[in-house]
Amino acid sequence: MNIKERLFAIPDLILSKQLPMMSNAQLENYTALLHSFTEDFPAHEEKIQAAMDTGDVKSLIGHLTSLREILINIHADGLADECRKRLSNFDKDKPERIESYVSFFLSNLATLSIDIQMAFFNEEDKENLPEPGSGFIKEANAIKTILAVDDDAYCLDTFKAALKDIPCKIIGVTSGLGALDVLKTIKPDLFVLDIEMPSMDGIDLARRIRTLEQYAPIIFITGKATKLYVRKCMQVGASDFIVKPINPQNAVNRIQKFL
Repeated sequence: MNIKERLFAIPDLILSKQLPMMSNAQLENYTALLHSFTEDFPAHEEKIQAAMDTGDVKSLIGHLTSLREILINIHADGLADECRKRLSNFDKDKPERIESYVSFFLSNLATLSIDIQMAFFNEEDKENLPEPGSGFIKEANAIKTILAVDDDAYCLDTFKAALKDIPCKIIGVTSGLGALDVLKTIKPDLFVLDIEMPSMDGIDLARRIRTLEQYAPIIFITGKATKLYVRKCMQVGASDFIVKPINPQNAVNRIQKFL
C-alpha cells in the first residue's frame, strides 16, 4: 500500500478530491503539513489544557481557532467544521459543556495524529517479529476472544460496555503479570493493551506476548499521541490505537476490523 492509499484510509482526512490531483511536489508539501501537525499537536494540547485549568476562555478560543486553521490546511474538514460551530456558541455554553467538548475534540485530534503517524511508519523499523495473526488459525464463525489489559478497572468496564453488541468474549485483567498468567491457557484473537501501567507497561507486555508465540493483533490504549509513544508501539507490532477517554463508537470501529 503506497502513501496515498494509506492517507485515503484515514477517516478524518477528506481527500477524495484533493489527493488524486496532487503532483509529487504538492504531495510532498502536504505530507510536510501532516508531519508538522503530529509534531506540534502535543504542544497545542498542553496550551489548551492550561487554558482550561485557569478558565481562560479567551486564550482557549484562540488556541482552538489556531488548531482549526491547521485542520483546514490538512483537509480534516469535518473536525474543522464542527470546531467552528462549537466556537460560535462558546459565549453561551456553560463551563461543563465547554470542558466536555474540548475533551472530545482533543481525543479526536489525538486519534487523527496517531492515524497519520501510522500511515508514515516505516515497516522496516519494526522489531524482528512475525506478522500479527501468523501461526494461528481459527474458524471464521468461532466466537473471538479479546484480552484487554488496563490497570484502571473503570476503563476496562467502559471498554466492555462499548463492545456489548459485538459477539465476542472479553477477558479483562488489570496487570501485565495477570495477562501473562492468562496466556498460559489461551490464545486470544486480539489484544487490547493500555500503555501506562505499573510494574510492566503495555509496550513491555507486547514484547513478552510475542516471545510466547502469541501473534494476534495488538491495539494499544493511550492518552498520548506523541511520536515517541507511537513509534515505540509500532516497533513492537501495534496494529491500531484507541485514544483515552474512550469513545465507544470509535472503539467499536477499530475493534471490528480485527474480528
